[in-house]
Amino acid sequence: MVSISKRERNAKRYIESLLEDYPHYDEYVEQRRFELQHPYVEPDDNVGGGRSSSSTPYQERWIVTLDEDKRLNALRQEHMAIRTCFEEAPEEVQTICKELYFKPSRLRNAHTISDLVMQGKVLVSRADGYRKWNEFIFDVAKELHLPI
Repeated sequence: MVSISKRERNAKRYIESLLEDYPHYDEYVEQRRFELQHPYVEPDDNVGGGRSSSSTPYQERWIVTLDEDKRLNALRQEHMAIRTCFEEAPEEVQTICKELYFKPSRLRNAHTISDLVMQGKVLVSRADGYRKWNEFIFDVAKELHLPI
């Protein structure tokens, strides 16, 4: 059995969390765009008696454009990496993704690759299923420039 480092294990967990979020990326992008277009403005509790400001909060603040936002760009990069690797992956890996990560947890009939093999949803041996899955995780990590 091959031993993997803590860093590799963390990278794998991170990728698996991205896979579970993958079906929601459009929502996350729209939410972030809304946050950028409608920034929260702290209410001014200083009623009267202070210096008057002739500028508006929008003039005082630097507003990040959609192209410059790090969070939005990270979402795009993650989405593209997963989509690219998913589309190039063998059918068995696509089934694993759909059944174990893209489906809501309440609708899942399987919880592991072994379950999918036993149910006949993945038509390879258990060992081949895990090998192909690990190759897929490695490909996604490579696309995201993660150490694995």
